[in-house]
Amino acid sequence: MTNNNQSGRSMIEMLGVLAIIGVLSVGGIAGYSKAMMKFKINKTIDQISQIAQNTRTLYTRQKNYGSLSGKVVYKANLAPREMFEGSGSYGMTNAFGGEVIIETGDRNAYGDKKAFVIGLASVPEEACIELATQDWGDGDSSGLIVVAVSYGASYAARIYQENSCHGSYSDCDGSKPIIPMSIDTAVNLCSGNDNTVSFKFY
Repeated sequence: MTNNNQSGRSMIEMLGVLAIIGVLSVGGIAGYSKAMMKFKINKTIDQISQIAQNTRTLYTRQKNYGSLSGKVVYKANLAPREMFEGSGSYGMTNAFGGEVIIETGDRNAYGDKKAFVIGLASVPEEACIELATQDWGDGDSSGLIVVAVSYGASYAARIYQENSCHGSYSDCDGSKPIIPMSIDTAVNLCSGNDNTVSFKFY
């Protein structure tokens, strides 16, 4: 008599194993993506805090921030060097691959240059909401005046809106803006992967 008993794996068992591996792989990729997003958000928070603190310290004895530029930020080591890598000249790149712009802004009157703005372009929706609602502190401790969000608009257009008191985040009615931004406001303003998030400090 011939013995037909075999000890190998059946096709169904192999397909089951492959399905389990596939599910675990998808879960691993999702977990990795989420961890990377959190890492980039935390890195951005650290970078903004460092730039703001260093800039305010450097300009303590100045009348305003009129001379602030990318060149000053680079030469005076106001920002981490990694932000300048691959951007050319004195341009900066944020953790999400978008442009970083640092320019003078106005605190009390148009043209007083007693504030500065840190703008981050190409910020994904999840990061936009997290950054806008972050408790940065306000008043003298952080110097933060306004957190602004716009979508798809150029940085120049955003600065114009801010200076001319147009836009959903303006405090031109004389009231103090709410910092941090509320979740509802951030969710309504942040959309897609092309958000500009900016922070005005004095």
